[in-house]
Amino acid sequence: MKASRRAVAGAAVIGFVVHTLTVLWVWRHWDLFLRGTVVSWLDLPASFGYMQLDGNPLLLWSLAAGGLQWGAIAALVALLVGRAARRREG
Repeated sequence: MKASRRAVAGAAVIGFVVHTLTVLWVWRHWDLFLRGTVVSWLDLPASFGYMQLDGNPLLLWSLAAGGLQWGAIAALVALLVGRAARRREG
C-alpha cells in the first residue's frame, strides 16, 4: 500500500510539472491570441474559472489551477492502473 501512495504522489507531481512546462512553452512560443486560447483549452474545465483574465493573471491562474487539475488527473490514472494491476496479480 505504501508503494501505491508513493506512485500516486509521484504521478501527481509529474502531472503538475508536465502541465507547467507545457503552459510555459505555449506562453513563450505562441502569439498573443493563440496562447490564451490554447491554455484555456488545455485546462478545461478549470479554465472556466479564470477564462476572463488576460496576460500574466491568466498565466498564473493556469499554472496553479490547471496544474492542480492535471496533477489530480495523473494521480487518478496511477491509482486506477495500480488497482487494475493488483487485481490481475491476485
